[in-house]
Amino acid sequence: MNGLISHNETVQWLYTLVGSKFRLVVKTSLKLLLVFVEYTESNAALLIKAVNTVDTKGGKKLWSNVMEILEEKDGVDTELLVFAMTLINKTLAALPDQDSY
Repeated sequence: MNGLISHNETVQWLYTLVGSKFRLVVKTSLKLLLVFVEYTESNAALLIKAVNTVDTKGGKKLWSNVMEILEEKDGVDTELLVFAMTLINKTLAALPDQDSY
C-alpha cells in the first residue's frame, strides 16, 4: 500500500478505469479505490489530487467518471451505485477541513 501511496500515477490510472465501459473493471477499480481511501485518512487527499489531475487533463468536470455511474439510467447496477456513493462519502469524510469539503 505504501508503494501506491507514493505513486499517484497508479491512483490516477485506477480512477481512469472507473470510466471503463466494462462493468467488472469499474467494480474492481471502485473497490480498490475504496480500500485505498479506507487505509489511512490522508489517502483521501491523494485520491482527490488524482481525480483533479485526470479530469483536468481530460477537460472534464471533476469526478466525472463517478458521476457517470450515478447518472446512468439504463440497466442500473445497484452494486456500482453503492460502491460509487461509498467512495464519495468515505473520501469526503476523511477530509481534514470544511473548506476542502
